[in-house]
Amino acid sequence: MSIDQNIQEINRTMWSYGEYRHVADLLRPGAVELVGRLAPAPGTAHLDVATGNGNVALLSALRGCRVTGLDLTDEFFPDARERFAEAGVEVELHRGDAQELPFEDISFDLVTSTYGIQFAPDHAAAGGEIDRVLRPGGRIGMCNWTARSWTAHFQAILSSYFPSPNGHQGQPMLWGSPDYLAELLGPGFTVTAERRELFYPFDAAEDLVAFFENCFGPCIAARNTISPASRWKELRAEMVEMTEGFHTTDERGTGVPVEYLLVVAEKRAAR
Repeated sequence: MSIDQNIQEINRTMWSYGEYRHVADLLRPGAVELVGRLAPAPGTAHLDVATGNGNVALLSALRGCRVTGLDLTDEFFPDARERFAEAGVEVELHRGDAQELPFEDISFDLVTSTYGIQFAPDHAAAGGEIDRVLRPGGRIGMCNWTARSWTAHFQAILSSYFPSPNGHQGQPMLWGSPDYLAELLGPGFTVTAERRELFYPFDAAEDLVAFFENCFGPCIAARNTISPASRWKELRAEMVEMTEGFHTTDERGTGVPVEYLLVVAEKRAAR
């Protein structure tokens, strides 16, 4: 396929802002659960798409897998390499696009993505690329935000102030639907999925919004480019109000539960 280079560069720049490693800390429990569910065997050829600073890649490498990480931006790689070195593991890192993977056909036994590949503009291309590089009998593991999650509402507010550019052909939260994934991946895959939750431990809705305002690339990009600047106060107020609707106190403490879909899809073996 032909990737729109302007959109790719916009996305690459947007995701490079902020202190993503702090956001990755919030997402780590999902990575732990996914890798535990997959339980990849030593020697597994594993591609982690939208690897960020390596949450999943690190856990898989510690199991003895041969891990390759790919991300649209390499801004996260120094942090990832430091984590890998501290753990005494090796992971090969590549900058690249999920819609055009720079790997040969049937190169991997396992392909994963946690909260990342669903933001690729062209869903069909991203799904087709996973299929292309995955060996028959291989598996896909994903954590994807659902349409009713706090993240979906957060993204909806951002999108209402910043409409998607031409070429954004799919809505990210569709990847949080098992039926949509089954259709996207096609009859060559068996898809199983389960709704799960992360928990963001913030004492107040205001604290969570402030955290994302300072650490999360798309939020920082929105704040830096919104015009007039006074509209940021409107957008931020909407985010705080929305977050208050999710904010709760339970046995986990005080914070915001964030729903996601844990997905394992198996590619049928060739006959």
